[in-house]
Amino acid sequence: MSLLPDKNLFIVTSAIHANIGVVNTQERMLQTIDTLENLKKKVPDALVLLVDGSPHNIDDDIKKKISEYCQAIWFNTHPDIYAMASSGRKSEAEIILLFNTLLQIKRTNVLSSVKRIFKYSARTVLEDDFDISAYDNLFGKYVFKKAIPSWMDENRKRNVTDHLYITRMYSFCPSLIDNYLQTLQPILNNVITHSIDTEHSHYLCIDKRYVIEHDNLHCAGIVAGSGQTERY
Repeated sequence: MSLLPDKNLFIVTSAIHANIGVVNTQERMLQTIDTLENLKKKVPDALVLLVDGSPHNIDDDIKKKISEYCQAIWFNTHPDIYAMASSGRKSEAEIILLFNTLLQIKRTNVLSSVKRIFKYSARTVLEDDFDISAYDNLFGKYVFKKAIPSWMDENRKRNVTDHLYITRMYSFCPSLIDNYLQTLQPILNNVITHSIDTEHSHYLCIDKRYVIEHDNLHCAGIVAGSGQTERY
């Protein structure tokens, strides 16, 4: 029997009861359940952890429904996450959410069975051509969708960053968890200092020596601001 880590861990970041966007709480819950059902279908042996940073309390019936699909941590009472989420500062809230989630994971023994950690936004689905084996044999690497040019003005592109990484879905080897925790602080600092989003700041701060870029992620997600579906 192999003793090598053999599980993929999907950290599903969520804000079921949000202050921003055009999609209401009930619809967000249903779309999140679609995400969890799709993950179970596409990566049936994955470990799935939903972490929710809503700026409001989540009803017990929603928590119960989510618990049928995965483990969940509800961060709505975390003071820093609440402060950012309640004021619509989505990037800052998600970065702090991830930092605290990874710290909690490090305190358990779950990483001993994990070969890859995926950050995965709720209300996303893996498409038919998604193949989890594309992430095999990538020890010591982050995987992002190929960086895309920034939409910021030329002055900000020169002085801050001229590209961004899609953060709806990306992954990293568990050997990089400390590297990523250390990088999340400058990612947060640059979001605040330069008034950029987490996608620009990830490109700015992640050490490119450890990055592999994929042309396509083979997933589709609902954009909070418009309710439209985009493919990545």
